[in-house]
Amino acid sequence: MKALFAMDLMGGKCVRLQKGDFSKVTVYSEDPVAKITEMMRSGARDFHIIDLDGARTGKRVHHEIMRNIRSRVEGYMEVGGGIRDIGDITYYNESRMDGIIVGTRALEDPVFFEGLAIFGNVVLGFDLYEGRPMVRGWKTAVDRDIKEILKAAERIGVLAILCTSIERDGMLTGPDYDGMKRLLAMTRLPLIASGGVSDIDDVKRLKDLDVWATILGKAVYEGKIEIGEAIRYAD
Repeated sequence: MKALFAMDLMGGKCVRLQKGDFSKVTVYSEDPVAKITEMMRSGARDFHIIDLDGARTGKRVHHEIMRNIRSRVEGYMEVGGGIRDIGDITYYNESRMDGIIVGTRALEDPVFFEGLAIFGNVVLGFDLYEGRPMVRGWKTAVDRDIKEILKAAERIGVLAILCTSIERDGMLTGPDYDGMKRLLAMTRLPLIASGGVSDIDDVKRLKDLDVWATILGKAVYEGKIEIGEAIRYAD
């Protein structure tokens, strides 16, 4: 299992939100590139970077910072936030991103979703609130069957499913293990677990579930999980 260390970008800073609420922001660094470098010195290899301003506006904002980070990261790096057209996907593909997270447009536009088959590194952003997929920065529910979406994702050949439990994101209340188990039973695609990881025991339990990767954010920034410890258990 990969340990993906998360960084959310907003206003050029490294931040974390609570439950995706843009009014509940904690700033962890004024210099995201320096913060990534610091995390790499502690052993972090793989990263999950989100452009929050992009997610909110529907247009990429922090792409230059992301490219700067990519030039330093030798491991796996996935990016997301406001990626809603082929031009954006192509841009990040040419920027050598290993995973390109597409959520809103893929879930709202089936024709666009089918067209993603030409790429081999698309990660489907599957953000769930009370069991329903949410889009547009977690503000709007999509009226589509989860099994239908997952079958389409398999047919298209997406790299992985990124499942975020919105209720738990940034809350340090533990992952939604039952929800992860249900998704794992529905699809053969690799699953990236996101939301609620609070301590090293959560990392162990997610590894035991056989998820492909887990995202570590607030727990790392607040010192509840050490980077080196997370990597030892994840790998």
